[in-house]
Amino acid sequence: MQSISQLGFNPPASVFVVLTIIFVYLVGLRWEAVMLLFAGSSVGLLNVAVKIIVHRQRPSADLVDVFAPLDDYSFPSGHVLLFTVFLGFLLFLVYTLMPRSWMRTCGLGVLGLLIALVGLSRVYLGQHWPSDVIAGYLLGSLCLALTIYIYRKQRPRIFVNQPLAPGKAQPND
Repeated sequence: MQSISQLGFNPPASVFVVLTIIFVYLVGLRWEAVMLLFAGSSVGLLNVAVKIIVHRQRPSADLVDVFAPLDDYSFPSGHVLLFTVFLGFLLFLVYTLMPRSWMRTCGLGVLGLLIALVGLSRVYLGQHWPSDVIAGYLLGSLCLALTIYIYRKQRPRIFVNQPLAPGKAQPND
């Protein structure tokens, strides 16, 4: 649980997001890289805005077993937001762009497992209330749905000549 949770803290989270965006861009998926940047930055802004508005304190050691106390606000879980939106969009891209293969199946499994386990890890480590995690999944799902909507709506207008996936022909070809 600690290992999964560590992936959501900075600097590992920021490094992973930036390297993923660069990798996706370098393999030729420019619009996907732009949308991953949108997903990563929008989740950060959403997390900060909601935490400022709600001001909910984290669980304390006198109520639950806290692995390591944190100083910022609790609601919503930023880890869950990040994993749901960023890894959720990556999961969407893997599902829609990769051909069926064992690599695609493994990628979907790993991404789905990380998204599912991060919420459990945050409660297990005593750093969030269950409602923080639930809110993270709900807000993250809304942000993910918006990201996918923008991606699908704007892609044909912005990146007309980009193939659907590396090595694949355009549907009009």
